[in-house]
Amino acid sequence: MMIKKKLFGKKQLFFAICISTAFLSACSSKSAKNNEAGIDYYNKKNYAEAVNSYAQAIEQDKTKPEYYINLAMAYVELGEYENALTQIGFALQLDSENQAAYRAKGIICIALSDYQNAILAFEQALSLADNFVGTMEYDILDYRAIAELKSGNYKKAIETYTILLNVKYEVQNHYYLRGCAYLVNGNRTAALEDFKQVVKDKNASYDMYLNIYTALSQYGYEEEATQYLSEALTSGKGKKDDYFAKGKIYYYMKDYSNATTNLLSAKDANISEALLYLGKVYSATGDDTQASLMFQQYIEANPTNGDVYNQLGLIKLEQGSYEEALTYFQTGLSSGDLNAKKSLSYNEAITYEYLLDFQTAREKFAAYIAAYPEDSAAVREYEFLKTR
Repeated sequence: MMIKKKLFGKKQLFFAICISTAFLSACSSKSAKNNEAGIDYYNKKNYAEAVNSYAQAIEQDKTKPEYYINLAMAYVELGEYENALTQIGFALQLDSENQAAYRAKGIICIALSDYQNAILAFEQALSLADNFVGTMEYDILDYRAIAELKSGNYKKAIETYTILLNVKYEVQNHYYLRGCAYLVNGNRTAALEDFKQVVKDKNASYDMYLNIYTALSQYGYEEEATQYLSEALTSGKGKKDDYFAKGKIYYYMKDYSNATTNLLSAKDANISEALLYLGKVYSATGDDTQASLMFQQYIEANPTNGDVYNQLGLIKLEQGSYEEALTYFQTGLSSGDLNAKKSLSYNEAITYEYLLDFQTAREKFAAYIAAYPEDSAAVREYEFLKTR
């Protein structure tokens, strides 16, 4: 299932808090200036330089919890979660009641698939609200719901999303996410009703239709899923042709001719993601040479996208080049792309099985099932591996 909220989102909210604190403390100091430079680098997605600037700020002034929090979030974007957690520890040593630090700790725990500790961190953050509920608290609830959903506590996630919907916080996104929670909890009727609310919004994007399609398709509701794709194409979303979104929709509808036409137009418009989906189209039509070419071109501009490594690994797996496939899956896992982590982890485990390394395959599947207990296919595969 696709969870749309970015795990490390709400940067403007987070850094507005940190910036204001920095200005209050010592705008003219070198440490504050380095912290501000780090924020600027971070917002420009230059996370390595952000780390350097935050580290310099800390070297010059080790008394500011927000500097450690900022450094932690930059480490998160680089996939260095243990380093991030260490920095949050330093922040909490300085201020054991820092709400932003507990929020950040929860986000890092989600990245580490430590959902129970993530929930505990978010609960601690909420307890520090001092009876005031505002945007920060809604944001923390939002993240807590993700941890609840990922931990398999679907009933609790539904309750949290209902709270957020009652206060009309990010209504469209939370109808979608609550619909996903209903879906995995086995309540198809409630899920479909929530998805209906999502697309009732006149601003519902092609991507939201695609998200609903992905969720329904994953749980076997192909007919309902395909209807959302068809509706997206006939709803007239957007004031101009969105070739990339249309190309994705045609790809999922297996209309590879129209998918190629639209994706090539998107590629000509310098939308790099089009290369990824062109690769998928070529792969689906059996043209592995063109598929690999598209994927390699995509990697040049997007080296941290785990999905493309997954696609290249699948091509090598199909060709019987298991060692090369394993390298791609493991490179994808090291990229820190959480959206692709589930598929990459599963494919890494299955590749060890193809390599006849059954012990490692068992270990990988055991870890995978611990993180994704709802995947019944993986559970069956693990049970089979126990006999080998």
